[in-house]
Amino acid sequence: MFTTYDFFDYLNRHDSDKTYAKIITYLLTHQTEVQTLTISQIAERCFVSPATLTRFCQAFNIPSFGDLRELLNTNQQMKSYNYLRMRETDFQQLQEQPDLFLGNYAAEITKALQDVLGKIDYPSVDQLLEKIQQAKKVVLIGYTTTLELARTMQTGFIASNKLTHVPETTDLQEKAIREADEQTVILVLSSYGTILTSHVEWITQISKGPAYSVLITQHTQNLITNLFDEVINVTNTNYVQIGNYPLEFFGDFLVRRYAALNEKKK
Repeated sequence: MFTTYDFFDYLNRHDSDKTYAKIITYLLTHQTEVQTLTISQIAERCFVSPATLTRFCQAFNIPSFGDLRELLNTNQQMKSYNYLRMRETDFQQLQEQPDLFLGNYAAEITKALQDVLGKIDYPSVDQLLEKIQQAKKVVLIGYTTTLELARTMQTGFIASNKLTHVPETTDLQEKAIREADEQTVILVLSSYGTILTSHVEWITQISKGPAYSVLITQHTQNLITNLFDEVINVTNTNYVQIGNYPLEFFGDFLVRRYAALNEKKK
């Protein structure tokens, strides 16, 4: 499933002079205009051929340019506060009373972190860390914001001489899942379960494979979560507006606990 994150990911990894980077830049900065232009007109403005735009869509797994236009239209219609996981009333409060909004926001974060403290099953965490320590290979799978968390956890684990792998592209993630064996632990990080619905085929392959699979999430429960060997819900409820704070808090604890246990064994 395509998201604008895929465009940002490309822009962040390629020179701005690349053809596809120029196309993305034009599309994202002219989303309203794109709705009324033909593919030939857009190609002309991007200094490419219509065939190049068609190949561009295929490269991002978008069936056709018409589908791309519809995706951009949907993107354009969304309110800014929806992107930021905010309710309209909270957005209005932020406009009129920023101090009150920030106080409420901080209180929500505090509440969520307290929820994590009450939710953690410490013996289960230590059992998972033992599996990670014994595993020949550990793969961290993240998507959009949780990919950043996966990188941070990777750095934390290596401080205890535990190498973990964080495949960042779709192709590399699929390859890592496909090649995982019985000596592999796969940790899937997903705040709200987005990756479960956007990449169902990955989860199916993980469930059928020999690797030990763990979903670490913020209270995501559905039929797909049952496909994992283990599910860690770090909170008792969802805290949509505050983003990944609970998951990041737990991830930081996980790598620190690993370091502490590893040091005790020396």
